[in-house]
Amino acid sequence: MGTRISVSVGGLTGLDDRERLLAELEAETGLEWRAREVEQDGVLTGGIVEIVLVAVVGKATELAVSAAVDSAKKVVERWRSERLDPPPEASVDVAPLTGSEDGDG
Repeated sequence: MGTRISVSVGGLTGLDDRERLLAELEAETGLEWRAREVEQDGVLTGGIVEIVLVAVVGKATELAVSAAVDSAKKVVERWRSERLDPPPEASVDVAPLTGSEDGDG
């Protein structure tokens, strides 16, 4: 079974923040990341958004997944430290894929 690593960022972000974070995550983890942006209700484009970046780790060892998660957390903390005060909220989450998500079912 595979594993999904998700990075969520919420708050004020710049126009190129998603692309920069995506590039940094790909460079640091060696994984392919996908992005989607979700606007919050009542907020115009360019305001407060949630950015969700997702990488899927195939049937890797727990050690490989742990290393990828640790790398993603370092990138997110470094990225947040470079943002204006206050930095956007960010989290890194890990979840197993269901059979239909990883092609097993």
